[in-house]
Amino acid sequence: MPSTVLIAIDASPAAAALLTLARRYCRPDEHELHVLLAIDTTFTVHDQPAPYTAEELEEYPAACEEQHLGESAVADAVRVLQKAGFASQGAMVAGQPVEVIVGQAQELGCELIIMGHRHLSRLGRLLDPSISAKVIDRVEVPVLVGVAG
Repeated sequence: MPSTVLIAIDASPAAAALLTLARRYCRPDEHELHVLLAIDTTFTVHDQPAPYTAEELEEYPAACEEQHLGESAVADAVRVLQKAGFASQGAMVAGQPVEVIVGQAQELGCELIIMGHRHLSRLGRLLDPSISAKVIDRVEVPVLVGVAG
């Protein structure tokens, strides 16, 4: 049975580097890859992909755009991984990123988490602590951290 790996992405170009890491360290015959994008609840309109109504587009344009970008990023990542021969699935889940990543890793029984890390100044880390550091502190599986710009 393949080992389950969680790849936590965002909708930025840095996600491509995480997919490259996954392809470098995982093997299609040994690993099942799950792509996860945790999206803040203020930027979600629907729980699952669905067309936006004219009213939603008018009332929540930023949320519709953010959710659409997230859904596209997950679909693109899954396509890349499947093209490389991996069994791969993707999901966008609304909530606090740390809670979502830790929860999904536990629910899926992941043996590895691959995620990014932003370089922040000391003040930046104080004001906005690292999501990757918080995840590392809360899980009991290895976390492979790629550096994002």
